[in-house]
Amino acid sequence: MRLPVRRKRKRPKLAHRPQPTKRPKALAPTIHGQLLSWRLSECDRGGAWCWVLLLFLVAGTAHAAENATRYELDVGIEPETHQLEVDAVVELPLEFEGREVEFLLTSALEIHDSDPEISRLPYEQGGFTGINGSSVVLGKLDAIARYRVTLPQGSSTLKLSYGGTVNFPLSSPQEEYARGIIETAGTVNSDGVYLAGGTLWYPYFSDELVRFELTATAPDGWHLISQGNGSSRDKAGQAHWDSGGLVDEIYLVGGPLTLYEAAAGATAAQAYLRKPDQALADRYLSATARYIEMYRSLIGPYPYGKFALVENFWETGYGMPSFTLLGPMVIRFPFILTSSYPHEILHNWWGNSVFVDYPTGNWCEGLTAYMADHLMKEQAGQAAEYRRDTLKKYRDFVRDGRDFPLTEFRSRHSAATEAVGYGKTMMGFHMLRRQLGDEAFTTSLARFYREHRGAKAGFGDIRAQLEQVTGQDLQRFFEQWVERPGAADLRLDAVEVQQTTSGGYEVTGVLRQVQDGEKFALQAPLALTTTDGLETQVLNVTGEATQFKFQTASQPQLLEVDPQFDLFRLLDARETAPSIGQVLGDRKLVAILPAATNEATRAAYRELVERWRSPTQDMTIVFDADIDTDELPADAAAWVLGRNNRFAQTLFQSDPALGLTVTDTGLKFEDQAIPPAGHSTVTIRRHPANVNKAVGWIVVDPVAAFPGIASKLPHYGKYSYLAFEGDEPTNIASGEWANSDSPLRVDLRSAEQRAAGPATAAPPPPRKPLAELPAVFSEERLQQHVDYLASPELEGRGLGSPQLEEAAAYIAGEFADASLAAAGDDGSYLQGFTVDKGEDGQPHRVHNVIGYLPGINPAYKDQAVLITAHYDHLGRGWPNARQQDVGQIHPGADDNASGVAVLIELAHNFAAGAPPERNLVFVAFSAEEAGLLGSRHYAEHPRPAPLEGIVGVINLDSVGRLEDQPISVLATSSAMEWPFVFRGVSAVTGIPSENIAGALASSDQKSFIDRGVPGVQIFTGAHLDYHRPSDTPDKVNAAGMVKVATFVKEATGYLIGREEPMVLAGSATAAPPGNQPADTEGQRRVQFGTVPDFAHNADGVRVESVVPGSPAELAGIQAGDVLLEMNGDPVTGLGAFSDFLKTLAPGDAVTVTALRDAQTISVPVTLAPR
Repeated sequence: MRLPVRRKRKRPKLAHRPQPTKRPKALAPTIHGQLLSWRLSECDRGGAWCWVLLLFLVAGTAHAAENATRYELDVGIEPETHQLEVDAVVELPLEFEGREVEFLLTSALEIHDSDPEISRLPYEQGGFTGINGSSVVLGKLDAIARYRVTLPQGSSTLKLSYGGTVNFPLSSPQEEYARGIIETAGTVNSDGVYLAGGTLWYPYFSDELVRFELTATAPDGWHLISQGNGSSRDKAGQAHWDSGGLVDEIYLVGGPLTLYEAAAGATAAQAYLRKPDQALADRYLSATARYIEMYRSLIGPYPYGKFALVENFWETGYGMPSFTLLGPMVIRFPFILTSSYPHEILHNWWGNSVFVDYPTGNWCEGLTAYMADHLMKEQAGQAAEYRRDTLKKYRDFVRDGRDFPLTEFRSRHSAATEAVGYGKTMMGFHMLRRQLGDEAFTTSLARFYREHRGAKAGFGDIRAQLEQVTGQDLQRFFEQWVERPGAADLRLDAVEVQQTTSGGYEVTGVLRQVQDGEKFALQAPLALTTTDGLETQVLNVTGEATQFKFQTASQPQLLEVDPQFDLFRLLDARETAPSIGQVLGDRKLVAILPAATNEATRAAYRELVERWRSPTQDMTIVFDADIDTDELPADAAAWVLGRNNRFAQTLFQSDPALGLTVTDTGLKFEDQAIPPAGHSTVTIRRHPANVNKAVGWIVVDPVAAFPGIASKLPHYGKYSYLAFEGDEPTNIASGEWANSDSPLRVDLRSAEQRAAGPATAAPPPPRKPLAELPAVFSEERLQQHVDYLASPELEGRGLGSPQLEEAAAYIAGEFADASLAAAGDDGSYLQGFTVDKGEDGQPHRVHNVIGYLPGINPAYKDQAVLITAHYDHLGRGWPNARQQDVGQIHPGADDNASGVAVLIELAHNFAAGAPPERNLVFVAFSAEEAGLLGSRHYAEHPRPAPLEGIVGVINLDSVGRLEDQPISVLATSSAMEWPFVFRGVSAVTGIPSENIAGALASSDQKSFIDRGVPGVQIFTGAHLDYHRPSDTPDKVNAAGMVKVATFVKEATGYLIGREEPMVLAGSATAAPPGNQPADTEGQRRVQFGTVPDFAHNADGVRVESVVPGSPAELAGIQAGDVLLEMNGDPVTGLGAFSDFLKTLAPGDAVTVTALRDAQTISVPVTLAPR
């Protein structure tokens, strides 16, 4: 029918009605031409209509830009009434002058005026598809209207005025538990606004790229954000946005937000938060700058003038051109900065600059996952595990007809579509990289970006670019991985080891593809562990069976196929530990309720599993009393629910091989005991009758934890066991069971050797990440500080020496350069105190160096966070040096020039940022080596905040030897919150750490713990140069110090903004008040010769390494031994061990009882002079 045009009708007046803006000027064309498709109609007058698709190729960048549809949108919103009003001026390409054109608009909006006249037609099919969703939701709501307009001769402009109520409900996909995102077709309400292409809030003509200018009046206190360049709110309360180029949809989002900004090179980094939070904003602004620089170097210029983090009012994870829309919980998860956030930033290159040609398949999600999520794991040394988990998702969720070729992937709406569209695509790019090499791979992608920026592209365009750069024919690769569904299913067969006549060995076998249907062409990695290390080869697999051969001079130990999960293939269940995701994703599931418990608890367990039920899952719920324990279906996964479930007693017994202990007093996962009261646990095992299935045991306690477990558990899909604590369940344990029965792993050792335990694979050579994240801290500056402080000119910074005072002046100068406020004596940075004895045996006046950044939150004016490090060392061998080294310079590069270097650079870094909420105090202590004298003095005379106002102390001591090991955080038992803090820091930074509850008295943190202040020591491990002249600057790893600084910066940022003080949970041995002289009479006089493992938390002292030529080595003590007794006295820990040695003299003999390979041994050791 013909829609009546009401040109004289006045539009409803809104409080936030924008004024019309001027017509947009012609915008400079910047992108390549595209195929434009338009729905035109050559219709007879009898009302019949037809769709005619006009395709034309626009050659060249300028022509494409000139022919793009242009929108000028003036937008008004009224949040309280959900009203949206729009004046739209649409300029179609000139080719459409005098033609009929059709468009879609949501039927929630009524067109008030139009020029020319329009008519409404029945909606039949079609709509918008974009990177974050489509108009499918509107279609299901019957909320799409179709219109036709005939443009006059000489004009291709359409003017519309329309408005109405936009408040489509938030709906959860049916498989929300499997990472589906809660979504809405669009909404305007008091919490905010969300309008996207899928809302059809502007006239939608086709899937071609468009340009726009947008003006919107923002309610008081609101910011409105869209793509491209502009402002979210000017002085008049209006937002102005210009797409700045071609885009595939038009967004308008926002709400009551606070804007934070910082420069990221030529790009404006922005953060819009719903509650003011400078610390959170700073983390995102800093990360934005680093990620943009990394991707600019890897791919090409960032395509927009800004990148903004926008906090949404419900949980989302959307990436738009020039901004990302993340939910309020999402942005506060500690791991988001190294997972979802770089993913959304990278979408500005893939998907929002090179756009997706959706009819040929969505390639950008997999490529973005590979170059963001996978790259972050590469940088953290966890890429193989990430690829394994990707393959697990495919195995667990893509079953029974749920598979499809990549050409059919549009967007994620279930666990299965994610496993294919994200996971399989990601693995395809990984295989291409392994086949082509890093240089060819990155060169091809950079050229692909340069040639397709601002245009749509498909898998075929990627293939063409790769072939052009490499000269390889990739037809079969793309046909089998893009156009076909499925994955390779591999098996090892007929593996034999023969000794050759030359004394070497020959390992032969067959690699089979056992999946139904056509076989894949693969480059399969084979790894052979021998007694001398690792040998590898790549096997070209083309059919059902491919033979292979290794010839080696060393005795073979273990053969593995694809041990680093480099191939897209179907994982055998035995390749991975049974997991939560395996149960959640099974198409057939039995949930077993405990009949013996009360009705309310049974109902809570029933509701729990019902919430996870997917529409494709056949779930049966039964009581444990209704079936026998031997009747568990072999073709179904199972949930065993409740502590007293009959099936729990049968299926979940203690298993030492797994590390699972089940007793009446609770569970123990590995070495972590979980008491039953107030703790919820999840335990997964293989199905006793089917290795391809899994069974899980869930116990929820207290009852208040049920909602939290329901929402959190699906996000832990890769784990075999979990433990949570409290009403709002907090995860306190997680892990995967050990796994050694993979069918792609063959133990080649003798039967006797196999009986002793599983074979250990030789470590693979390290792989370089595709790109490195630019460091926040400078390796060069860190090294320069160490070089100076540990230089021969400073002669080891001995206590009371002039050189120690030179070091103090150097640190004070750095604090001044950083513009820290001084907190020392008389307005200086130096806090003086007197020691009774220095290196020369005389009293001396020495100094702590104190600078700080004043806090800006009045509520925290008497509170402080401390970052500390001691700057003294042993000079020429006093105190506590080895006898043979006395008189030589002890440089103290690691101990503790490294800690001071990190302290200085942290001071500069924080000083360059926003003012902290609390006072942030940087203290360099003197006289640590003489008995923590400097930190004791400071703890008695703290500045600028009182002792009771110190929230926490992070002490840097010996942080210069970080290689591949985790950072050690000592004394985390001093506050119950510390372990959670540093787990979160590792998640955010990607830098592994290890919480060590003991060693409270290992350094200056002891002075604070003794007085009720939580403190920890950051430490990178013991070594043989400790307190020796060989602790020199050349042995310090500056790259490792960058990681330490990054790690401590994140932890400090958390402490600065933490609302509540931490709770002291431990104490060191009480120290007497006042400055105590170095206890030379109580110092050790003997050398034992072991380096302890500080991470050992059980009784005894575990030996990490043995000093060459020492008494311990001569006696036969080995690395890995645990020292339990000395002359019959128990060694309860490092403190007891050290105290015992202080009682001995050189030449004394002691009998050491040690644990070695689960056997107790007795070793006599004769002690030598220290």
